[in-house]
Amino acid sequence: MGGISRPVHRQIGHRVRCLYLIAGLSVGAVIPLLSMAPAARAALINVVDVIPNSDSSETFQNSEPSLGVNPLDPSQMIAGTFGGGTPYFKSINGGTIWSDYGNLSTVDKSIAWRQDGVAVLTATLAFTGIGSNTQISTYSGSVAGSNFGAPINVFNPTQFLDQPWIRTGPSGQTYEAYNHLGNTGGRTASIRVSSDNGATFAPPITLETVNPAAGQDAPSVRQAINGSTVYAAFTRWGPSSVVTGGTLFPGSQVVVVKSTNSGASFSAGVSAAPTTGYFANTSNTPVTLGQERTSSDLAIAVDPNNANHVVVVYGNVPGPGQLQLNVVESTDGGVTWSVPKFTTPLNVRSALPGVSVLANGDIGLLYAQYDPVTNELSQHLLTTTDDFVSTSDTLLGIQSNASPAIQFHPYLGDFYDLTSVADTLYGIFSASNADNGILASYPDATFQRDFTGIAGTASFQLTTLNGAPVPFSIDPFFFSVNLAVPEPATLNLLSASLLGFAVLRGRRSTYLLLSLDRQAGQ
Repeated sequence: MGGISRPVHRQIGHRVRCLYLIAGLSVGAVIPLLSMAPAARAALINVVDVIPNSDSSETFQNSEPSLGVNPLDPSQMIAGTFGGGTPYFKSINGGTIWSDYGNLSTVDKSIAWRQDGVAVLTATLAFTGIGSNTQISTYSGSVAGSNFGAPINVFNPTQFLDQPWIRTGPSGQTYEAYNHLGNTGGRTASIRVSSDNGATFAPPITLETVNPAAGQDAPSVRQAINGSTVYAAFTRWGPSSVVTGGTLFPGSQVVVVKSTNSGASFSAGVSAAPTTGYFANTSNTPVTLGQERTSSDLAIAVDPNNANHVVVVYGNVPGPGQLQLNVVESTDGGVTWSVPKFTTPLNVRSALPGVSVLANGDIGLLYAQYDPVTNELSQHLLTTTDDFVSTSDTLLGIQSNASPAIQFHPYLGDFYDLTSVADTLYGIFSASNADNGILASYPDATFQRDFTGIAGTASFQLTTLNGAPVPFSIDPFFFSVNLAVPEPATLNLLSASLLGFAVLRGRRSTYLLLSLDRQAGQ
């Protein structure tokens, strides 16, 4: 569904649904040994392959994962990917065990739980059968059921829509951001708002207020909610410049808009940061994460205890062959923004960010990396307890970029997903399931699907329920981690006393001891 459709004003969707294999790649060409870098955190984070045991024989490319967690009962979760259609999965025990939750026919989807805990919502994108027109459908479901059933709302303006992103607020408020490629002047960043949990929506709102030089905004439009305060972020693309393997958009701006009335109206956009936008509908070029194509990496989160504290993560191309994630922050409700408080290294390429602010003020950042020297992909969870003064980066997994071969774009996804409840982060990413220490390796992984041998060693082999070998493929991996340490910056806002500082040091020392105990298996 992606690509350049017009020579001047480009309408770039984020998906290509063509099956395609990269020629010349074979297992024999794969890197013989993965270079495992030690994680910076003291404790490992367990990742769970979401594919249920009953689906042990599947070999789909389950890319672009989404995750919804019940805010009132975090043991209940719904996840979804692209693979054989758009399969969904559910867990009722906190993500340890997953089962099937039906399948929808879509080209895009995202998931969010209602804030009253009653149901989970998913927003999907599908072709209407009329040219390139698409429609957004909203579904509601519960873990007591086995699938989503029929949609509760269908939005069909007979135009080209892209990448719906759903998030929820209190009192039934539901927000679906999307890219409307039929909007006048290329003002494509849009949102629609519901006050009854997605059953009905007010007329759509165009968030963009100027005509982007590239003829559209970037595909990703993201939102974050705290009560009646709603932020939305998008990248306003600058003039396009064709480069090897893709298109760059120098002079782009990361724009943040704000509503203080539950989305009834939004302010004009404020530039949170300048950037060089990018789009690549191919693999293994200087502007991709290996086989994973790139489009518009963007994530936003708001502090649940401070609606004026907002964090945005965005992608940038600072130089040839470089893909970098940057973190900026506002503490005055989006009026002014900091310089980047954290940036990923330039010797590797980084993308697919998910960000969340916990109840205690700690911040989590999930992202993917590609090392062009070793030809390896990896996934990381970066956390900070002191507003990026210091950070801890945990390696979740590392995989060869050469295998398995791509079946369609995106290989891993145009996004990963990260959310939180109280002081616990919940995340999901897609990656190779070849945990044999050669093609892939995970510091701590659990597989529901059948296998023989020992995970993490060359003896590891996926199998059917009858014991027949199953080729390696792309699977979704879930994780959760509790960060019970209060953030120093948050405590300092409450009290500058030496007593507060001593309490903080005591808690951090306790956390370090607990981390070391877990690492030692105690």
